[in-house]
Amino acid sequence: MTMEYDRIADIYDLFVQTVADVPFFLDHARKSPGEVLDLMAGTGRVSVPLSGAGLAVTCVDSSHEMVTVLRHKLRERGLHADVREMDIRHLCLEKRFGLIIIPFNSFSEIVSVEDQRCVLEGVHKHLLDNGRFICTLHNPPVRLQLVDGKLHLRTSVTLPNKSLLRLWTWENLDPGTGIVTGVEFFKEFDQHGNRHSKRNLDILYRIMSKAEFENLACAAGFRVVEFFGDYSGTAFQEDASPSMIWVLEKEAVGD
Repeated sequence: MTMEYDRIADIYDLFVQTVADVPFFLDHARKSPGEVLDLMAGTGRVSVPLSGAGLAVTCVDSSHEMVTVLRHKLRERGLHADVREMDIRHLCLEKRFGLIIIPFNSFSEIVSVEDQRCVLEGVHKHLLDNGRFICTLHNPPVRLQLVDGKLHLRTSVTLPNKSLLRLWTWENLDPGTGIVTGVEFFKEFDQHGNRHSKRNLDILYRIMSKAEFENLACAAGFRVVEFFGDYSGTAFQEDASPSMIWVLEKEAVGD
């Protein structure tokens, strides 16, 4: 279903350090009429700050190792969240939520349209009647600028032991399906430039158009209440916005 994050859970937070979206999710979570559900929560990049702000959060992820890191981070900070190891295609929790989020374009990693429908229907069932669902996606024209079949150095991180962790990616698009495949290469170098460890992670996600996602969401019982091109709330521009940020509301019965 998704990329095998167990392979890189112990180093994930070293190269994914963005917090640009956290204030956006905090603002919406504080306005929520109920608890928050963070799907594909990973190591808690968003849910740990939400918990730290005193919000009631449930976190769901299918990766055992990512969930293990998340639980450790919560304990280390003296925070609490309800953490579940679960495949979100078969979401089954005993409560409903005021806000459900899938941050960081993670929904794109559900590549089957049927699986996407299952996820959206599960989200709908787990929302309160006045609840909202926020889903962030790649903006195809912008994201595909980086999908060119070439090897790219994405980031370099200096580790506490002074070694250097570097991430390269190679991505290729199947234009018939919109599916992007490739590889992330993680290599660690010592202070003298000698490589002493490496690991790979297969890339798998599907680029979705604005119309495609909106049609799926509406079919699952949602209506669009806000739609942004970035986390500052800028209006979406098809050729320039980095993201498609969907704020959806559960349609009331009888609407």
